[in-house]
Amino acid sequence: MKHVYKRFVDAYINLARRHPVVILAVFLAAGAIGLYVAASKIQIETDLGALLPEGTDSVRALEMSESRIGAIDYFTIAIESKSKDVQAIARVQDALEDHIRKEWKDATWVQTRRETDFFRKHALYYLEDQELKNLRDLLREELSMASAKKMPGMVSLLDDDEEESGLDSWYSEDIPWRMGLPSQVRKSFNDFFRKDAECPEEHPGKIDEEKIAPIIANRLIAAEGDVGVVLVKLEKASTDITYSKAALARGEALIRDINPQQYDPGMKVEVVGAYRKFLEIVAISRDGSTATIISVLLVLSLLFLFFRSFRTIAVVFLPLLVAGSITMGIVGLTYQRLTVLTIFILALLVGMGIDYGIHLFGRFKLEINEGKDLVIALTTSLYETGRALLVAAATTIASMLTLLFGHFEGFREFGVVASFGLAICVASSMLMLPPMAFLIQRLRPLRRTIKEDRRQWDHTFTLFGLNIRQIAATAFGLTMLVVLGLSVFAPDTQFEYDIRNIMAPGTDTPIEYMRAIGKDSGTAPAIVLGKSRKQMQEVHEYLLNKMVVEQDENLLSFITYNTFVPPMEKQLQRKKTIDQIGKVVRKKAMQDMKGDTGELVAELTKMTEATPFDHKALPDWAKRIVTEANGDIGHVGHIYAKIDDWNVYSGQEFQEHYGNLKFDGSWLPIASSRFILSDVVRMVKADGLRLLIIVSLVLLVILYLFCRCLKSTLLLFGVLAVGGIWCAGIMGFFDIRISLYNIIVIPVILGVGIDGAVHLYHKYTGHPGSHIGEIFRTTGMTISASSLTTMAGFVGLLFVEHKGLQTIGYLGTIGIATSWLAVMLLMPFLLDRLPIERGAKKAENS
Repeated sequence: MKHVYKRFVDAYINLARRHPVVILAVFLAAGAIGLYVAASKIQIETDLGALLPEGTDSVRALEMSESRIGAIDYFTIAIESKSKDVQAIARVQDALEDHIRKEWKDATWVQTRRETDFFRKHALYYLEDQELKNLRDLLREELSMASAKKMPGMVSLLDDDEEESGLDSWYSEDIPWRMGLPSQVRKSFNDFFRKDAECPEEHPGKIDEEKIAPIIANRLIAAEGDVGVVLVKLEKASTDITYSKAALARGEALIRDINPQQYDPGMKVEVVGAYRKFLEIVAISRDGSTATIISVLLVLSLLFLFFRSFRTIAVVFLPLLVAGSITMGIVGLTYQRLTVLTIFILALLVGMGIDYGIHLFGRFKLEINEGKDLVIALTTSLYETGRALLVAAATTIASMLTLLFGHFEGFREFGVVASFGLAICVASSMLMLPPMAFLIQRLRPLRRTIKEDRRQWDHTFTLFGLNIRQIAATAFGLTMLVVLGLSVFAPDTQFEYDIRNIMAPGTDTPIEYMRAIGKDSGTAPAIVLGKSRKQMQEVHEYLLNKMVVEQDENLLSFITYNTFVPPMEKQLQRKKTIDQIGKVVRKKAMQDMKGDTGELVAELTKMTEATPFDHKALPDWAKRIVTEANGDIGHVGHIYAKIDDWNVYSGQEFQEHYGNLKFDGSWLPIASSRFILSDVVRMVKADGLRLLIIVSLVLLVILYLFCRCLKSTLLLFGVLAVGGIWCAGIMGFFDIRISLYNIIVIPVILGVGIDGAVHLYHKYTGHPGSHIGEIFRTTGMTISASSLTTMAGFVGLLFVEHKGLQTIGYLGTIGIATSWLAVMLLMPFLLDRLPIERGAKKAENS
């Protein structure tokens, strides 16, 4: 194999000497084509569901939900009035609704109201039989008392009991809650039956209805009177980024056209919710570009610092630009997208890919400085350093490819893109160096810049009275003390469950619009996809029991067909009691009553006129909730979680309780964006631990094949492990958490972190006459340059706004830094003190 590689190197150098311009032109053309394909094909994908395996239950349920009921997200416009001018809010709602109905052809419906008059009229049909009977019996008692007062001699006996009316206490404020009615309907019930009542889960503090315009009763306006919303169901989902972008622009233009300030000078109106999602794509795309630019500038600065030559920078950097362009072109032809995990791939390739050029050109310059001929210098660089580069690249690429063993599609995609990107980087660095060197030689010949032999300086160098070997021992001891001290904090490293800490800032709105929709509802419920009304009735009874009897802390509320339409057999049963109530309240003695009791009797008289009903009688907003795209009614339901949207851990608990429900002998699909995020985090955590083990095993195998010695293999891997422990300790100490974004960097750190140790080992064992000080003056300097440029690829991510991408920058920078320090501070002592075979003896044994 060595001879085959040597013949290839010789043949290629000979070809490059004869046709340097042609070869470079081919590479540059390939890079230009790659850029064109990337620009025309690649889109940014932020949908985490697309990164889960296709057969994942949460993904399949969401797809089924979209096919049955369409997009589950609403296009939402929020209106905020600091002065609490509800009349102004209502006028803005009407203006927006009128325009959308007339002009937006893709709007399926528009909602600004949530009428509850129907439920108030039919309130008695929602009460349980026992509540109805209690009301009937109390009314009969009231009738008896009223009749008794008219009897001679009874008035004086009853005067003292006039304030003991049972009608004041028959109604409990939690009755509509126990029936599972939505908050707006519960409010209507409480406003009627008990004006001083509040639902158990409502915020404390009675709302003064006299100070808030009655107009909010049936409108999507918060009880505080400061926020309103307009809900629009559009034909296409918010996941269609092009459509979402156009919808947002159209909504913002509409807001400008109606000029909300004409209604209230301090009014604020914004498009909120799901259809702002593409703004995160813009932010991520912008951050990816920012990180790449910063990384490129940092790498160029470091190259100039180390090589002090613009010509050298061009020779090292041009292959990287070509490799990056070709990589992006391949991404455009294959995946046709960059995800939240691959958006920073260019910054990563800039930092990691430059290493190969630095090592190759560093060795090439060293050979030139020693007076070697150009061809010999190239041959030595490509053959000796090139072999070490191929091993180092193999470890990194193998680390990336282990991501294919993960179940999370985002990991797999990143592994593939990073692997062929790095392969192209090492290939372009090795293949472009010879033609560039020959072309430079024609234009401006390379010259020797170091005339003195510095090996003796390496032997005699001292620092604070310590020689090279003593310095190495001291550095080893101090490093191990630091690592042991920090290792105490390594177990404190935690996983990030707060989604707010890994999201892009400024992509949402400060308007708290959910208060206008309802405290126990929202725009993103979990959708229960049933097969029949009978099955959904079982679901309703199950959820009602979970909420009312068990009082499950995960369940806020739910809506099914039976929420709005009680079973007909129950309605008919209740009709008998309602008729009995009707007979009582129509008695003249009851009709003559005054005050609150008289008002109640008057309302009950009207309510007893209501008849049993089905879904056809419901208001439109209620029908829409339980209606599918094909017109089927009653086969779907909504579940609302009593959790914070940002809390992934709570989302996982909610999924465990309600993600899989079995009724009527079959499992019901439950669709929720929360379940998508929960599955992503669950899968990422499981894959992270498994992949760490796999990467470690793969690296051990590759290192053994390279060293052909178990002791040397354990030495190199031990240095890497020390760097890893060091990194984990720093993260635990500073509370830098593992997240679904930066966990993907761990295989990168392991793959890149071992490269320095491989290069030093290769130099040490391949040059038996070289002193440890000389090795670290030459190869060590090159390793430092490559490590710093790799860190530069991650440092660029520290300056972006997206918090998730920032965490990648933190972990990558710390991980590469600790790996580099472990190599530079531990390897001199270990190589010098351990009995490692060098030179001909090693070659003979291998």
